[in-house]
Amino acid sequence: MALERDVHFTAEEFKARQARVRKAMAAKGIDTLVVHSAPNIYYLSGHHTLNLWDYQCLLMPSEGEPVMVLWQFERGCFEMTAVAAGVDYYDTGADFVAETKASLAKRGWLKGTIGLEDNSRYLTPQLHAKLVAALAPARVVGSSTLVELVRLVKTPAELALMRRAAKVTDDAIEAAFGMIREGVADSQVCATAARVLLEADSMAFSVHPMVCAGFKSGMPHNGNNGRTIKRGETVFLEWSPSLFWYHSPIMRTAVVGPPAPRVADFAKRAAATVEDMMAATKAGVLASAVAEAGKRRVSQIRDQILFHDVYGYPVGIGFPPTWAEESAFGLMVNNRRPLEANMVFHIPMTHRVYAEWGVGLSQTIVVTEKGCEAMSRTPLALRVVD
Repeated sequence: MALERDVHFTAEEFKARQARVRKAMAAKGIDTLVVHSAPNIYYLSGHHTLNLWDYQCLLMPSEGEPVMVLWQFERGCFEMTAVAAGVDYYDTGADFVAETKASLAKRGWLKGTIGLEDNSRYLTPQLHAKLVAALAPARVVGSSTLVELVRLVKTPAELALMRRAAKVTDDAIEAAFGMIREGVADSQVCATAARVLLEADSMAFSVHPMVCAGFKSGMPHNGNNGRTIKRGETVFLEWSPSLFWYHSPIMRTAVVGPPAPRVADFAKRAAATVEDMMAATKAGVLASAVAEAGKRRVSQIRDQILFHDVYGYPVGIGFPPTWAEESAFGLMVNNRRPLEANMVFHIPMTHRVYAEWGVGLSQTIVVTEKGCEAMSRTPLALRVVD
């Protein structure tokens, strides 16, 4: 029985991605890449599943079709989603390491230099150590960030999907703004946003939609719990749909009734910081220079706020628990590498007074040869609702 396909990108798109990764492999002297990161597997093969806990990997040779090593129970997802990749299934209870070794050996790939991710949430230290020992006589080298650095520069097809995600993000923000008022529970606001995201075909939430009101807006990474919104409180919002696992997140903040002078001031500062960073962004500029543009403004109030000191991070493919790409290429003051056209970053500018209140304003931007493009069309400003 032929399954209905659940594929967004063409075979040509995946083959071009594989070619770029092979070029990076050659530069590192890697003959075969063993990939465990779910976002990297998806980027190279199209295979995706909600099962991020059972063992899977992709064997990526310097020549020839890549091959998945996959639990037989996941056959349906592979046949529905995979493009330009083969598969070896293992049975329940099998030895993952032995199965991976056997797949490499029978294709003549158990030789030369094998790249193995050595800093991945998808490969435990125990399994990593066992694989390194089992893959002899091949030489095993660390390959974390190799695929991620290729993924930094998005293709036109990827950017089109992210722009579509940005529109959905904006729609959900506007729907949430319309729901926020005194006496409404934060969970009702979150439900409104989640409904918009899901009705636009979000496959899952790589990060659960965040709605933090009042004192909770003064603390990062918490969410709704049924708390009633009160007059005068700031309400922090952050989310993105996951459209074929691609994201375009933004942060926005509302205040119920006229904002306190300090809230209004911090919101203006946050918006100005994002705008300064965008003005500094274009292909060829050092990532550190963009971060410094943000730091100049933040330093004026740094001693008054709870702040992460991360001025931007790359986004694109994301699986739970994050939409952030793990390339170690952020808009950071110590990253002196140049930006390239079609890199995409989320600039998360949050000014929080710890456990009292907070405002967050952000943009997801695309680097261009002449500057940058903001994907969101929602005004970069504090929204006053009543």
